[in-house]
Amino acid sequence: MNVTHACFLFWGMFSVNAVQLPDTYRANQQSSDYLVKIDGRDSDREEFLYVLKKSRQGQDAPINRVEFEENLDLFIDYKLKVAHALNLGLDTLSEFQTEFRSFKEELVKPYLVANDLQEGEIRKVYDRMHEIVKASHILLQFPPNASAEDSIAVIRMAEKIKAEAESGADFARLALQHSEDPSVKSNEGNLGYFTALQMVLPFEEAAFSLSVGEISEPVLSDFGCHIIRLDARRPNPGQVQVSHLLIRNAGDHPDSESLSRRKIAELYQKVQENPEVWPELIRTYSEDAGSKSNKGLVPWFGVGSLVPEFEQAAFGLEEKGDFSPPVKTTYGYHLLRLEGRRGVPPFEEMMPTIKSRILRNSHSNMISSQVIARQKSLLRVRENEALLQKISDAFSEHQGKTLRELVRSLNAAPWKQAWLLESDGKQATTQTYSRFLESHFSTEASVDTGSFDNWYRAFLENQLATWEEAQVYATNADYRHLLEEYRNGMLLFELMNEEVWEKALKDSTGQREYFRQNQENYLWEERIPALILTADAGTDLSAVKSWLSMQTYRDGLEEEVKNRFLLEDPLKFSHEQGLFEPSRKSVLRNLSPKQSFHAITENGRTVLLVTGEKIPAQPKTFDETRGRLIQDYQQFLEKKLLASLKETYTIQINEDEKEELYQSLAQ
Repeated sequence: MNVTHACFLFWGMFSVNAVQLPDTYRANQQSSDYLVKIDGRDSDREEFLYVLKKSRQGQDAPINRVEFEENLDLFIDYKLKVAHALNLGLDTLSEFQTEFRSFKEELVKPYLVANDLQEGEIRKVYDRMHEIVKASHILLQFPPNASAEDSIAVIRMAEKIKAEAESGADFARLALQHSEDPSVKSNEGNLGYFTALQMVLPFEEAAFSLSVGEISEPVLSDFGCHIIRLDARRPNPGQVQVSHLLIRNAGDHPDSESLSRRKIAELYQKVQENPEVWPELIRTYSEDAGSKSNKGLVPWFGVGSLVPEFEQAAFGLEEKGDFSPPVKTTYGYHLLRLEGRRGVPPFEEMMPTIKSRILRNSHSNMISSQVIARQKSLLRVRENEALLQKISDAFSEHQGKTLRELVRSLNAAPWKQAWLLESDGKQATTQTYSRFLESHFSTEASVDTGSFDNWYRAFLENQLATWEEAQVYATNADYRHLLEEYRNGMLLFELMNEEVWEKALKDSTGQREYFRQNQENYLWEERIPALILTADAGTDLSAVKSWLSMQTYRDGLEEEVKNRFLLEDPLKFSHEQGLFEPSRKSVLRNLSPKQSFHAITENGRTVLLVTGEKIPAQPKTFDETRGRLIQDYQQFLEKKLLASLKETYTIQINEDEKEELYQSLAQ
């Protein structure tokens, strides 16, 4: 299952997903408040209004009766499917629960204290983004399970290398000799330019604090011990946006590289002669599916974001509309056009990105203590200091023993049900703590010095996060709606996949029966077999025209044309051969039926055609329409499912609530 896919898919089916609020929330509501009740499950006006607002895309105009009834019907249909999915127990599947739990953990983050970072920390990162620095480094890694002596030895080695570098030894040579960075053989320790949030925090802090030419003291990170030399620093050139055209290398064939180079060179010549053809060349020839549909546009990017060759070419362009010569990368050959330059975006624009990045990387360790303090205050948390001391003593008594033995002792203690943490009437006991230890750490782990502090901090962070998430759910309607929206989307995805989509794909007997009953909907119009060549106006096609005029239509004619006329100039014309319906192919609509060769002009382009005998309108075979048939069969199964649900489930509508709601929206 894919959460994002599921949710976006259902936004397409029904403007938004309905929200089913949990019983703990509905307990505070009177039963008369419900708008719709399906299988005993209430949906209130808040839920419907949330859906309606998103389906109307924020329009505040009054709603008419027809639109209101249509939206309410869609809402009821949706809630029927959700109710059925719940009754089938789809929310109890382990895969569903795992994915939803993971999604919820990500979704709640923006609403938590941890997301409300100090302005000063965000500002520091933003200010640093106005500069880029170039650095080289030597990485020494610590041995696995390094002892204190091992770590000291690594740091002393780093200090020795630093002293050699400061005495004049070549830094690149030292990097090749000592660095354990896997990339050192290709870059000799040179990491190029970067800005804030592109390196781990300790490395970034050290690099930005150095003067050009200065070498750092040993810097510790999750990767090991670094010796860093700052090679250069300069203002951040900001961001560029380019459009590009990509020609990939066609596999391992010996001529593919040569063909790709020739093709990109010819395309470059075309844009040099006439820049206006750039969008058409991208549409016709670019092999980058990701950007081709968007006129070749690449999102804005800055230094250190893309492969070096592409990035260097992009930043080398000076004026909007300038083209780069062909650029080779690991992806193939590119042409680039500069679409715009801008400085570092304004703080307001960058703040969400910076905040998100800080929460995901090592910056978070800098503020974790502050987060705990703020959570304690927000949730009015008390810690039982006397009990904490008893648990600490139990850890001391179990030094060198396993976690399993410690947990057994805690669960047998007379104070196992005593509260350890308390928040507005909610309590976490000693037993809560021992269950956390069992579920988050190996029971064979050894209890040693520091175990109590580390494990208790992990428990405290987990418990505070749990309580804070519950408070956010109870008090923040946006989060509550969004969480239930995704949950229902996942449920509906599972239901539709099981009852409609997969069934339609696999049920070949049902497909054929549906085809038999609806065959009048699957007909070929009159078709013409044709070879169609299209070229820019002014292209010399005299030789092609002369040869084609002597030909009759036959299978394989397209290959003959390619081999005869495109080997020297692969861009001379485009080509296609097949059976075409004139209603869908405008160049075939007004041809003389008395001849097989045709030369016409359409939209300023030259078109040469060789046509065969017309094929009258006729029914399609099952195989010829299977793609569309499956889509239609899926729609049929969905309607059938919905009809069955309406017969199975009791639907109650609170007419008073419905009318009151309509009147409030119609004003």
